[in-house]
Amino acid sequence: MSSLERAAGDAGASPEASGAMLTVLGVALEHAPTAPVLSKLPASMQVLLAVGRAAQDSPPALRGVVHCIGLLVSALRDAHPAAGAVAAEWPHCAKAFAAICQLCVDSRPKVRKQAAASVAAALRAVRGTPSAAPAGAAFATMATRTARAPAKAAREMTDMHGTAGAKAAEGCAQAAATESLYLLGALKQVLGELEEPAAGEVAAAVTGLLALGEPLLT
Repeated sequence: MSSLERAAGDAGASPEASGAMLTVLGVALEHAPTAPVLSKLPASMQVLLAVGRAAQDSPPALRGVVHCIGLLVSALRDAHPAAGAVAAEWPHCAKAFAAICQLCVDSRPKVRKQAAASVAAALRAVRGTPSAAPAGAAFATMATRTARAPAKAAREMTDMHGTAGAKAAEGCAQAAATESLYLLGALKQVLGELEEPAAGEVAAAVTGLLALGEPLLT
């Protein structure tokens, strides 16, 4: 982790080197006892967020960041509720987990595939624990916003006047429809891992896509 931290702060560090370190870290997290992982959770999340920002233009490294964040969130399955560990630790996970939820609708296929897999695995790991509620809510926030965006864009396109404005609105509508299509792909893995009320919120928002009559989405 210290090597990754140095790489994140080094503008000259190569994405390939970061990707290799993330691969090693991912393997280590998969096999490490959760107690030491949880003890370093706040610092680890900060490092991964920094590496993720630096890796935005490097899909392989970004996928490594997503995988490691998912593994860290999964470790919360062993946080001790009686000690208030979940309440103490989730704030350190919230920003990073929300970020990988958003990557479920990224334009790069391999990035969104990794994001969906990591989100689903994390939700599965914490299912039935106190972490399930905030984790599910984080995904539901992204999913409902994405699923409702096409209808909002369609209304704005109807109200738009002028050629330039109409073209801009049409572009926004197409982008919203595309992200919703990506969301539907992610839900094949994620929806079954959500607990209530997150599952119901997502299902209701996605059902609203049927009213649009968009062939790609229905």
